[in-house]
Amino acid sequence: MRAVPKRFGFDLDNTLIDYSVAVQKYCLNEGLNECKTLDSLRTLLRRSDTSGRLWQLAQGWLYTDGLSYARAGQGAVELCEFLKNSNMELMIVSHKTTHTPDFCGQKPLREIATKWINNSDLADYFLGNEQIYYEATRALKVERIQKLKFSYFVDDLVEVFHEPAFPKAVTSFLLSEMGSELTWVQNVTSLDAIQGLIENEK
Repeated sequence: MRAVPKRFGFDLDNTLIDYSVAVQKYCLNEGLNECKTLDSLRTLLRRSDTSGRLWQLAQGWLYTDGLSYARAGQGAVELCEFLKNSNMELMIVSHKTTHTPDFCGQKPLREIATKWINNSDLADYFLGNEQIYYEATRALKVERIQKLKFSYFVDDLVEVFHEPAFPKAVTSFLLSEMGSELTWVQNVTSLDAIQGLIENEK
């Protein structure tokens, strides 16, 4: 009987896609000289504007026009190649609304993201819409993760793993300099590290 292939799930923004150059461009244009990373930009804007509007404006630019400055995350292509050679199924599950808010110009976020993937170094690993899922809320994203029965999942936002419905049987990786106190989530600072962690399971 043929074994069912394992599935590896990726978050998209700030996980497979590296926005570091786009963030630097945005911060320079907005005079936010103290911000060097996406984490610092998100923290600053959320603290200075509890309505979330400033952070939404930043996301609205980063995830549309800012994609022209984006690239595949460090180690993303190498990890995808390793997973493919290990006969794993690769999928993307992203919390992304269909369009930016009205005050950001109603730009088609999902369409723009898919176009970027198809034109990137990652295109060969995510052929066809059946490998890419966009969900309108974080709760729906977690629900999708449950349904797809992943063996592994990587995300840059610890809040995803804090969702009560997140399936803790999934081997989970948090891609962040901040780290997490969750004992069942493995902290990594780059995608490069994940290959070694998977190899050590064997």
